[in-house]
Amino acid sequence: MSPFSVAIRIGVVILVLAVLGGMARSADDPAPNLVPWPGTVDMQSGTLPLTGDSRIVAATAKLLPLAKVLSEEIAAVTGQRLAAVAGPAKAGDVSLEIDSQLRGEQYVVNVKDKAAVRGGDYASVALGSVTLLQALRAEGGKAALPRMIVADQPKSDFRGLLVDVARRYHSIESLKQIVQLCRLYKIRYLQLHLTDDQSFMFPSKSYPLLATRNEHGGKTYTIEQLRDLLAYADARNVTIIPEYEVPGHSAAANRAMSDLFKIKGTKPYEHHASINFAKDDVMKAVETIVGEMCEVFKSTPYFHIGGDEADLAFADQNEFFQAAEKKHNLPDRHELYRLFVVRMNEIVKKNRKQMIVWEGFGRGGKVEIPRDIIVMAYEIRFYRPDDLVKDGYRVVNASWTPLYVVNNNVRPPEEIYAWNLYQFKPFGAKPTDQGTILPANDLVIGAQMCAWEQPQQVELPSLRSRLPAMSERVWNPAADKDFADFRKRFDATDKLLDKLVSTAEPAPAK
Repeated sequence: MSPFSVAIRIGVVILVLAVLGGMARSADDPAPNLVPWPGTVDMQSGTLPLTGDSRIVAATAKLLPLAKVLSEEIAAVTGQRLAAVAGPAKAGDVSLEIDSQLRGEQYVVNVKDKAAVRGGDYASVALGSVTLLQALRAEGGKAALPRMIVADQPKSDFRGLLVDVARRYHSIESLKQIVQLCRLYKIRYLQLHLTDDQSFMFPSKSYPLLATRNEHGGKTYTIEQLRDLLAYADARNVTIIPEYEVPGHSAAANRAMSDLFKIKGTKPYEHHASINFAKDDVMKAVETIVGEMCEVFKSTPYFHIGGDEADLAFADQNEFFQAAEKKHNLPDRHELYRLFVVRMNEIVKKNRKQMIVWEGFGRGGKVEIPRDIIVMAYEIRFYRPDDLVKDGYRVVNASWTPLYVVNNNVRPPEEIYAWNLYQFKPFGAKPTDQGTILPANDLVIGAQMCAWEQPQQVELPSLRSRLPAMSERVWNPAADKDFADFRKRFDATDKLLDKLVSTAEPAPAK
């Protein structure tokens, strides 16, 4: 069958389901509480009981890790453990299947005499398994699935959450809770802000001193801990994006290895938080560290270099900056910074990753910033999002308002639900402020919620009602649902989350 024929076939299925209305056919068969709301939901009559004979069957061995994850989750939710096996499914089973006719993150859930979850790859089947999990009905020691057909795919490819582990230590156990939160609400990427002024949380083998001057007692992660977290996340279709913040926000590196990294000899002060990227030895170190990180975070297609808020006020006084400006025929430190962004893109591509950067560079300049990078627009002032799109950059909406979660400086879920993918609002914007609203376009590839500076005990409580609201707005903005409807569905899935994560608070960092 040709790709065109496949597309027509999928389109017809989705159109038919859409005509059926996506709602329950009777009061006896209410639609399940699904967040984010799928593209089409066709409720059938009756339920499929899950019995002691029911299994979760991976049609191919590559789906067996997902079958085991789903088995653990169903056991947590219902108390009933279904065997996870590979092979053909029978009536009463849950079947996980690869369907090459489905593209991207398209999936179909069909619950009849068995519950079949089909997708084009592991990731899309994992998304369908979440829909199945949310649809579970469990009471009186019995579990069942409503008979239904769900056909779904997200509007936005990039659905992300950032957690700041550099400023406040987070245990691996607490991060696994966040991974489970991301899985439950179909958040595809979890960005770890691994380095900043406070701490360097990646254990570099080539530069082990980097993690020795961390402000939270010298703690850092081990390679084994990071790989354990990655395996946990990968099995749940949550891809971890590492962030190595350079050239600014690097005081931890400057404290630990000042002779190498610090910009020295400037007056009236020396830059405590920006590295001397004009030095060849510093760029060699940066390239080595990027390579080490990419070796550990193998499953991610992305690498975030930070790139924002670098203090270079007096860097032109430094001999290495002066020599580099002369060598590259550049007028000042700002153009040298732009060249740094270009060089970082080359380093990241050398490691077979796609570079992401905050909107730290401005529009215009002698050194052209390549269009193949992805820009996270957050403060809406360094490089306006409308200009980024006009200039051909792919953009992730990380709008400070309402998507930043910073201890008590948070916006309510209602405000997040009222926001949309093409709306960018700076820090301090009022709920009534519209900000910058772009026409719908393909260059805004998604959104990211950013949780900054929060202790690990605060992370899950502060995110659990906000992340689902963002997810629904970027997953299916055409769902035509209001906040009251969302709230009803969220109340059900939030109870589900309680059963999926440990209710005990992680031990505080010492």
